[in-house]
Order: sequence, then C-alpha cells, then structure tokens
Amino acid sequence: MKTAAASTAPHLWSWIEAAVTGGFTLVFFLFAFFVFKPEHVEHHPTRVYIGAVLQGLIVGGLVAFVILPLRFAFFVPHALVPDVPQPPPPPKGVASLAVPPALLLLLVIRRGVLARVPLIGPFIRAYRRAALKHQIDGARRTLARLEALDARPAVDI
Repeated sequence: MKTAAASTAPHLWSWIEAAVTGGFTLVFFLFAFFVFKPEHVEHHPTRVYIGAVLQGLIVGGLVAFVILPLRFAFFVPHALVPDVPQPPPPPKGVASLAVPPALLLLLVIRRGVLARVPLIGPFIRAYRRAALKHQIDGARRTLARLEALDARPAVDI
C-alpha cells in the first residue's frame, strides 16, 4: 500500500533538479549581462548571452542531475518533507555509477570541447572569450594594486 502511495505522489526530485538547473542558468546569464563590459564582448551581446545560458544549462544539469542525487543518496538519511510519501532513495551503487560520466563532462567543459560542437559552439566560444577578457581585466587590476603596494616604503613594526 505504501508503494502505491509513493508512486502517485508528485516526485520531489524533478522540482529540485529543475530549480537547480534554472538557478545556474539564471546566474550565468545575470553574470554575463551585468559584469561583462562592452570591451569584453567581441560579438553581438546576444550571442554572448545565449552562450552564457547554454553554459549555465550544462553546468546546472551536471550539478542537478549528477552531484545533487549523489549527495542525497549518500548524505541524507531521511525524507526531505515529513508526512509526504517519498520514493525510495536511489541505491548507492547505482548513484555512484554517475561519477565517471560526471568527471568526463567536467573535463569536456574545462577543456573547451563544447566550443567545437557545430550548433552551440559559436555561442559557447563568444561567452568564453568574453569571460576570459573579463578575467584578464581583473588580473591587470590586481597586478596594478600589487605593484602599487611594492612602490610603498616598508613599514617598520
């Protein structure tokens, strides 16, 4: 009887996963919209924003569908919402099978392989180029501050 109730209850995971993926996508878009200056963007800004959304969807999907279920399978001993029928937790062995594909996807994201994919590649490249230019500007500002500190006389204590 309990399994029938659990199967008819709305699945909590789908809402959590969708919210996490949407949150990452929104954060990537807002970062691109508010932080990137016009000198960071070589292409049309819309191309950079689409690239930010795509990158946010990919990273958010990785976190929501791989890392979050692993975390709940191994570290959450009870139901999230009391008095609501919950589906059985994923078996730890099955949940841990997601680790190698997750590491492979992280490697693909980090190495920039997605920038070579035909349909999404131009958008990802535009976003990554703008992000790199933003990082270069930040590094130049930090370097200028460090050089200014070196130019000061030493303080004796």
